[in-house]
Amino acid sequence: MIYKDTISSLTKAGLILKAPVDYVSIDNLMKRAGKDLQTAKRNLDIDEECAFTYAYNSMLHCGLALMNSQGYRAKHKDKHKNIVRFCDAFLGPDFSTLINIYDYMRKSRHKFLYEPEIPCSKKEAEDVLDSAVDFLNIIAEIIKKNHPQQEFSY
Repeated sequence: MIYKDTISSLTKAGLILKAPVDYVSIDNLMKRAGKDLQTAKRNLDIDEECAFTYAYNSMLHCGLALMNSQGYRAKHKDKHKNIVRFCDAFLGPDFSTLINIYDYMRKSRHKFLYEPEIPCSKKEAEDVLDSAVDFLNIIAEIIKKNHPQQEFSY
């Protein structure tokens, strides 16, 4: 675990809030995550930063879907970071490598947006895309396990 948070500590700190589970929203977020991965793959040969950003967006949408499936939402301040922190707390140490990659992607995406002269190699874009695919599959499996009626078509 990279942040050493628990869901309880995130809630007590006011970083996440209880929210009703919304199956339509969960489905829409997972579909968007799948589309983001397709877009990342299509852009890999022409724009590495675009591919990287869409791979990150896929992970962000998966993180939001996971939060929603557990009855939580992130507060607006530092929302992206708090989604990573929730995923870290929920998934635990077995997924620390993947969460570290997700957090690295969050920080890098911010740099790409505000410091466009910072490059992204094709290898880096390919690697984060692979991680985003893994993350989507893991989150989809967790959501289906906890909500067997949930089916995704992405």
